[in-house]
Amino acid sequence: MTAYTEGVTESIAPKEEIVYPLKLEDYEVSPETGFLPTNSPAEAQLPDIFWQVQKTVGLLPKWMATRKIRHVLDSILKVDVERATLNQMQLRRAMQIYSYLTHAYVWGEPTPAKVLPCNIAVPFYKISQKLGRPPVLSYASYALDNWVRIHETEPIEIGNIMVWQNFLGGLDEDWFILIHIEIEAKAAPALAAIPVILAGIAQADTTAVIAGLKDIKQAWININTTMNRMPEACDPYMYYNRVRPYIHAWKNNPALPEGLIYQGVEAYGEQPQQFRGETGAQSAIVPTMDALFNITHQGDPLWEYLIEMRDYMPPKHRAFIKEVENLSTLRDFVKNHMDQVPQLKDLYNGCVALIEQFRTQHLKFAASYINQQTAKLNNDTDIGTGGTPFMEYLKKHRNENSQHILT
Repeated sequence: MTAYTEGVTESIAPKEEIVYPLKLEDYEVSPETGFLPTNSPAEAQLPDIFWQVQKTVGLLPKWMATRKIRHVLDSILKVDVERATLNQMQLRRAMQIYSYLTHAYVWGEPTPAKVLPCNIAVPFYKISQKLGRPPVLSYASYALDNWVRIHETEPIEIGNIMVWQNFLGGLDEDWFILIHIEIEAKAAPALAAIPVILAGIAQADTTAVIAGLKDIKQAWININTTMNRMPEACDPYMYYNRVRPYIHAWKNNPALPEGLIYQGVEAYGEQPQQFRGETGAQSAIVPTMDALFNITHQGDPLWEYLIEMRDYMPPKHRAFIKEVENLSTLRDFVKNHMDQVPQLKDLYNGCVALIEQFRTQHLKFAASYINQQTAKLNNDTDIGTGGTPFMEYLKKHRNENSQHILT
């Protein structure tokens, strides 16, 4: 390329193209929607062979009110999943349907079921294997895939999204899920900044790292603002008694100490299986931020639990966390440059403090929404839906987070 100035030819070197160490699209991550799909699977149209399960799950809140849900679910046809050619969105919608039907079957009557009948268990298992996730209700089906946008041109946020699937329905159940969906959407700019930061580190470009950290800091301000809205329309008593009972599963659960038998699933040999319940710990946001900021956790049962939670995430999301862990040297980069560029330290610490603030708020909500409630049968106030002593774990998360502030 040349430029001409008063008859003199001057060579201009072409601008060097930035090479990003990882691409969001390779991991089903969007700069606009984060870990949320750009189009919701909730509205995916399934083949006609799913007509009965779709009709049943659509009326689930009505059937649940009868307290005789098992009679209904025992009679639905067993779908031959192998006959259906399903794309990714259809698989995720089918996964959601069977997740809700399964948990309704287990928890929808006063005594939990110990056996899931084959008409639900077999198709559920086959669908889950195609998606690389266990056959249980997980955060991906409960929140990531559980929304529809009211106006397509407006943001994914409360006021422009509706929850698609419920157990009982009602404002408290919807609001609890909507808060999680909006948090996922608010995290998108933070995720979009990761390739920029990693490229900046690789090229020793402090300006790029600063720009990325600014985006992450603002994203976490927005996330915490949304998190703080939980009490607006989700009452602690209603959550504990009308929302939480149905998202438990069957690992470390005193109500189902041996687990759940998935009838007719050859791979399980009619032996009880133990899976974790739906929990926000299955969201990839915080683990990704821990990976980027090099926030480490001690090798103990908590760390083992956090790693186990990744098994319940969409496979590409768990791969994204792992890749960020492998690539990020952000903490060392900031330490090596913060004397010359103090803004790096300020932004790094600001982001870590905001993540800690999120964890602190989560701990407060766990106390008021669960730990301080009056214990009910099959709804332990000391054990989280993921089957862990959650108060102890959440405190440890928060404390380990705070230890990473740079001084």
